[in-house]
Amino acid sequence: MLSDFKYIFIWWLSLFFLSSISLPLIFLFFQKFWDKGYIFAKTFSIFILSYLLLVLGIIKITTFTLPCIYFIIAVFAFINLYLLLKNKIYFKSLFKKHWRIFLFEEILFFIILALWSYVRGYAPDIEGLEKFMDWGFVNSVLRSQYFPPADMWYAGQSINYYYFGHLVFAFLTKFSDISSVITYNLSIATVCGLTFVSGFSLASNLIYSTLKKPIFKLYFIGGVLSAFLLTFGGNLHLVYKIGKAMIVEKQKFSEASTGYWYPDATRFIGFDPDTTDKTIHEFPMYSFVVADLHGHMNDIPLVIFFMAFLFVSLTSLSKQKFYLLAAPTGLLLSIAYMTNAWDFAVYGLLFAVASFLVSKKFWPTIFSGLLTIAFWCLFTLPFSLNFTPMAEGLQLSDAHSPLYQLFVLYGGFWLISLPFIFYFIISSLRGAKRRNNLLSTDYFVLALFLTATVLVIIPEIFYIKDIYVFDYRRANTMFKLVYQAFIMYSLIAGYIFIRLRHSFAYRLLFSLVFIFHLSYPYFATKSYYGLKEYKGLWGLKFLEISYPDNLAAINWLNKNVSGQPHIVEAVGDSYTTFNQISMATGLPTIEGWVVHEWLWRGGYDAPAARQAEVEIIYTSESPEEVKSVLEKYQIKYIIVGDKEYEKYPDLDPNRFDLVNAKVVFDSGQTRIYQLP
Repeated sequence: MLSDFKYIFIWWLSLFFLSSISLPLIFLFFQKFWDKGYIFAKTFSIFILSYLLLVLGIIKITTFTLPCIYFIIAVFAFINLYLLLKNKIYFKSLFKKHWRIFLFEEILFFIILALWSYVRGYAPDIEGLEKFMDWGFVNSVLRSQYFPPADMWYAGQSINYYYFGHLVFAFLTKFSDISSVITYNLSIATVCGLTFVSGFSLASNLIYSTLKKPIFKLYFIGGVLSAFLLTFGGNLHLVYKIGKAMIVEKQKFSEASTGYWYPDATRFIGFDPDTTDKTIHEFPMYSFVVADLHGHMNDIPLVIFFMAFLFVSLTSLSKQKFYLLAAPTGLLLSIAYMTNAWDFAVYGLLFAVASFLVSKKFWPTIFSGLLTIAFWCLFTLPFSLNFTPMAEGLQLSDAHSPLYQLFVLYGGFWLISLPFIFYFIISSLRGAKRRNNLLSTDYFVLALFLTATVLVIIPEIFYIKDIYVFDYRRANTMFKLVYQAFIMYSLIAGYIFIRLRHSFAYRLLFSLVFIFHLSYPYFATKSYYGLKEYKGLWGLKFLEISYPDNLAAINWLNKNVSGQPHIVEAVGDSYTTFNQISMATGLPTIEGWVVHEWLWRGGYDAPAARQAEVEIIYTSESPEEVKSVLEKYQIKYIIVGDKEYEKYPDLDPNRFDLVNAKVVFDSGQTRIYQLP
């Protein structure tokens, strides 16, 4: 544990340094916040610096190397130093007055970072679900000199996926000088920490903006409530299942609770009862538990930052000057798109709804929206020139969720929010005097509620067609939309609680919902992690146990091979332990997980053809045929190990002597052949 703490501290120190250099810009923008937006400096720094690295790497002005990283950081720091010196009196006063606040949020972030790193230490393996893909992206970026990064599972082509979040953590990995085997788990903990403290900051500042007299207890409590719901909250599925087991099946509480399986909260509609409409409805806590470093999770800190930015902008600018938001909004939406494409549409919708509700002006909203789209196109251009979208268009939904199931998933938030909505409607209908009691923050909170509710409703009307068909046709659409709905509902919960705190009935209702939602982490963490044996943050224990020779081969390649020469290893199905070598080294193989590449390449034919060519390399009796495929993909290293023998039981490792390959690594069953 002590050795892991060293890594946690170095990682935190790297984040602290990067955030510190952007504080002047953040403090100037978030002047109205009680905490001056301190925690948002972390998100802003790592995402903006990563964007600069991406753009400059795509146009080949700089390389993804430490000297270039240091140069970009230095330029960024110089800009902020200029702002600091220009406003030194203000900043001196600010630090003198608010340093305790900054220290509090920094300590809070470190606690969550260390806490979730510790939890990950009980099950640190980079194995299962999407972990192979996510870590493979990080390792591919780490080996890249320019961008876009090479696809480690499709040799000769770049990644055709939303890899920006992986670039962010590759950047932090390279800057901190910690192995990606460890930073994978630190990255999960970082998102968890930023989610909690950023959620606390935004929610508390929504409340702070409404108070005539700042009462710390009020905005602190509201911020904490939202932060817990957002980061560690579940839904009402746990209560529903245990309650049903006790009432209908006459089980005792101990029996019903012991039998609860935490993933069921994210696989309810279509699964219980079983139907032909299988859906996915995840939320942040589930993401932190299963620990896939995936786009929808990577983007959480950014979308919270976007909402904070939007709130400050809309409540500060003149209603006729919303067009000034176009450029920064377009930039943030472009980064969101490159991290998790769905979030561009989601937060574009929020921008439109919030702009209209706050300004109450139709045409200025339309104009600023169109201008924002133009800037989004511009800022996204470097990425989109090397990317082919995977969606195939809209389809009307032929299946619909039972209302009671939607209530189980989101009813807790509706119970919390609807009293505020009724208050808002009544105030709006009772004349100008009552309407004047409504604050701009109320309209912003209303925008978040309406947007979240629309996101829940949309999959009931239509879905985005992709490769997931038949029973899972609307699963991905629901997944990506309601995930953001959960975030928005959570963020406004603390605000609404404080607004309606004078009602005892409401306080009781909120308390019950809060307790129900916060019961989920107990079952999820206990089930997934066990919390009995601490294993550390090193993420390849499963290879050490099950595939020690492959691990030795990975270590040899990482130590002795620079750049991204192509390799070949056996092709595997998605969510298996195939393609370990390419995943752990970032070296491109001819073909990796077939279904994933099917999705990314927009069809099955090309990945299937590659799969057949890999089979030729390992099974063909014609040296000329084997040599032809090897030359076609410019293969430098041939992998023969556990997974190759599993895939091709009759494989003769000496067959590669016929193509003049020499053994450069040999351990147990695993060999690496190098071609001349």
